[in-house]
Amino acid sequence: MQRRQLLLGLAALVPLASWAEAAPRIRMFELYQPDLSFSDLAKRLKGKPITIQGFMAPHLKVESDFFVLSNSPVETCPFCESEDQWIDSIIFVRMKKRQEAVNPGALIEVAGVLEIGPQTDSATGFVSRVRLADATFRRL
Repeated sequence: MQRRQLLLGLAALVPLASWAEAAPRIRMFELYQPDLSFSDLAKRLKGKPITIQGFMAPHLKVESDFFVLSNSPVETCPFCESEDQWIDSIIFVRMKKRQEAVNPGALIEVAGVLEIGPQTDSATGFVSRVRLADATFRRL
């Protein structure tokens, strides 16, 4: 019985692992031109699955299905400003389903569908320029 449960559990992980492996891994700086316009790579990958590494910023709400992925500490709320004030080292991540938050100092890899362009999240009111939708993450 225990072996069967283990096999079923592993089988459930295969689609996620395959998707993350098949999706290109990019870095945050590759999303932008020096003038903060979107790079050709970002435009090509818009609407497609990608993976990206970074750090989970501290949650505003413990029970949430979103977080901010950052490659450096976030000291101000980037979503409370306009698109013009957007920080190019963060990504708004909307998870496919809730996962337990990790320590902000832990390196994670996030897999999700890349969305670019200004948008205000209807649930939170946050303004973003870059998002990952239907995302999952794993601690590295």
